[in-house]
Amino acid sequence: MRLISQGAQYAISAIIAISKSESDGAVSASELSKSLNCPSAYLSQILAKLKAPGILNSQRGLGGGVYLARSLEKISLMEVINAIDGSAFFRQCFMGIEGCGNIEPCPFHEFWASERTKIEEWLVTTTFDEIEGKITQEWFDLRLQFSGRVAKESK
Repeated sequence: MRLISQGAQYAISAIIAISKSESDGAVSASELSKSLNCPSAYLSQILAKLKAPGILNSQRGLGGGVYLARSLEKISLMEVINAIDGSAFFRQCFMGIEGCGNIEPCPFHEFWASERTKIEEWLVTTTFDEIEGKITQEWFDLRLQFSGRVAKESK
């Protein structure tokens, strides 16, 4: 089961990859798409959605691409998810039942309302510097082969 869309997952992975990039400047969408194993055109649309809330900036021309507009400690998971998926996840019924709410709750309404609030609070308070601090280089190399890195084979 996935709580966020594939697009939000790519956006989160792209931010991590950009933050770990060995380049001092912008990173091209085509380079990112290879490391994320994502179609370049699709990733470009996702990255464009991260520009409006000021998460990414872009640079045109030779050596162009995207770069972080703010430091990692000023970018929350929730901000990225909202930029890609919107906030509907935190307003919808767990079962997707139309009309479910406080007046006509479904059997899961009370539980989901409580758990959804906890998840939302965690996403709002968790920033990318915290995430990056939990990512080992080995994990990164195995999942995001970036800047020509080759994943090390385990012996």
